[in-house]
Amino acid sequence: MNGKSNSARVVIIGGGFGGLFAARALRRERVSITLIDRDGTHLFQPLLYQCATGILSEGHISAPLRHLFRKQRNLDCLTAEAVDVDVDGRRVICRLPLGKQFDVPYDHLIVATGMRQSYFGHDEFAAWAPGMKDIADALTIRRRVYGAFDMAETAGAAAAQRHWLTFALVGAGPTGVELAGQIRELATKTLRDEYREFQPEDARVLLFDGGSAPLATFGKELSRKATGALQSAGVELHMGSIVTHVDGDGLVARDKDGHETAFDAGTVFWTAGVEAPPIARALAEATDAEHDRAGRIAVQDDLTIKGHPEISVIGDMMQLRKLPGVAEVAMQSGLYTGHRITRLLKGDHSRKPFKYRDLGSAAYLYRGNAVVSAGRVKLSGFPGWVIWLFIHIAFLTGYRNRVGAILTWWVAFTRDIRRERTYTTRAIGHLQDIYQSGGPAEEPDKATSEAATATPRPPAPRPAPPTPTTHRRRSSR
Repeated sequence: MNGKSNSARVVIIGGGFGGLFAARALRRERVSITLIDRDGTHLFQPLLYQCATGILSEGHISAPLRHLFRKQRNLDCLTAEAVDVDVDGRRVICRLPLGKQFDVPYDHLIVATGMRQSYFGHDEFAAWAPGMKDIADALTIRRRVYGAFDMAETAGAAAAQRHWLTFALVGAGPTGVELAGQIRELATKTLRDEYREFQPEDARVLLFDGGSAPLATFGKELSRKATGALQSAGVELHMGSIVTHVDGDGLVARDKDGHETAFDAGTVFWTAGVEAPPIARALAEATDAEHDRAGRIAVQDDLTIKGHPEISVIGDMMQLRKLPGVAEVAMQSGLYTGHRITRLLKGDHSRKPFKYRDLGSAAYLYRGNAVVSAGRVKLSGFPGWVIWLFIHIAFLTGYRNRVGAILTWWVAFTRDIRRERTYTTRAIGHLQDIYQSGGPAEEPDKATSEAATATPRPPAPRPAPPTPTTHRRRSSR
């Protein structure tokens, strides 16, 4: 700890945009800040899909929290997982890697953990359809995308080849739309001359959603334009479809009439739905706070829990006036909470309500085409793409990341080169959660390796024909 025992103790759980902006708002105050984050890294989630598809590296979209706050002397960073809150004793119970627990006392608590992927009660889908919420997810998706093309090259039988060249995505919000567009762009541009046994542009991308159109939150006009752009890029839209089953062969979707159809797909990604992490349930039980079905905690207009003015919930995990779970909400709520605590420490107990300024939303469809909604301003196509670039450059954390992203985009967009294509043939992630007790993870044997990891290797390819096939060169175009 930073040792300022006579200072007010502020504990922030989560190093996303909400926690980052709250900590920065308190940088000049006489407080002792403890920032607790499970990974010790600030991650720019809106660009995870570009990491997953080989444009940007993990370092371009993330930064160590200790480095970001190295000059803020009133703040300590702890790499730990917050698991519970002792409201009466004003303590956050945390777990270190390898399972050891400890307490962090607080005078003011800011909870900014964000949300995690939700499978709507079907967590068994996760083994076959990874989501995209952290670096491990992005690297898993990268392995499965590029690995699918490599598997198609040696599949032999036409049916097996089609299996590996079919990608299904569940959820047509910004994440699903952006990832779908990138896979098609990858197939038609970056990989078009790299394989001999098939045409990469023949890869199918299927996008499923229970709603009537993609990007519905952007309004009818932009949703309609996004629909046209995706279809022109080769994305097959299956709107009004609820996915009811996922396995190694693909998925089953039920349409609005109740008819179920099986879709053969070698790769499935889950880009629909979020839910609060376990700390949200623990906090709600400790404070008797109301929460919605996704676990978001209801807060008052000053972002505190009713009856607990010392506890603030900000960003994606708060439930207030149906605010969206976007980076701007997290930033503004973090800044507001930091300033509110500053006023309290100076004796100002006024309850100025939080006011959100909607700066708009943007979604990348494919190179040269994006949609942007900002109040009355609705942009699509190339103008929307240019605005998208400026927005995301501004939101990246750190000068190095901004410059690195600009240079990488220049190469990717002008020369069809994606330099971050390396993937491992082992499942990405952990064999054992480092926050669980029991010591370091051991190497599992071959028989249990698939069950020990949350992201197993793709299913084995379809059997080849009994007679050997002759490899053939693809004709030049």
